[in-house]
Amino acid sequence: MEFRKFLTVTTVACVALGFANAANSAPTNEPPPVGTIIDQLTGQPIIGTYSTRTASFVATAASTNLSFAIREDPAFLLLDNLSLVDVTTSSGNLLVNGDFELGPIGASAPTGWTYLNTFGASFGGAVQSGCGVGGSNCYDDGAVQAYDAITQAIATTAGDTYQLTYSYSDSCPGDCGTAGGVTAYQPLSTNGDVSDTGGNGRDMFVYAGALPVRAPEPGSLALLGGALVGLGWLRRRRA
Repeated sequence: MEFRKFLTVTTVACVALGFANAANSAPTNEPPPVGTIIDQLTGQPIIGTYSTRTASFVATAASTNLSFAIREDPAFLLLDNLSLVDVTTSSGNLLVNGDFELGPIGASAPTGWTYLNTFGASFGGAVQSGCGVGGSNCYDDGAVQAYDAITQAIATTAGDTYQLTYSYSDSCPGDCGTAGGVTAYQPLSTNGDVSDTGGNGRDMFVYAGALPVRAPEPGSLALLGGALVGLGWLRRRRA
């Protein structure tokens, strides 16, 4: 199944901020976010059928953010069937919408999740139909030259051990034609191509903890302010 790279725009202000960020500092081969990593795909072969992985962590607080940061320069990484259980105090799946069946289709932030784009990556992730295990929904992410992420805050018990299970696949296995012969996941691009989808950085990092959100740079804020002033001027002119 073929998926199209896309960019979701929610408000005129967001459009203005997007242009401001692009004009000021387009992302170029950004590393993954800093945080408490509990799993990563680095070094795993890039295959087109779903594989299942597990990871564990010990909670240190009454709430823990489970986060998935993804980058896929030439293609899309597919995520499905997420489950988090407390193995110290037996529990069911603690995640809301871990299989993405609640959608909404086309949304960057699935129901129960928060979407993060800390470095302004284009072609971010979204819920898609027909791409999951057995043809169900999946989270389909093709962030370019930087990582975006989804995160969910989970009520946890400090000292308890939690086990995560998830399935992932790739829309373009192997070297994907533009990936410079790279057939395993790697966090950064190594082919020197920073032109949109020409890089070969492809990886996913899983975190047990909040991810930092990078604030807009001063130049971006100035451009956004100018754009909003312009919108206000147009409104007065029409009035």
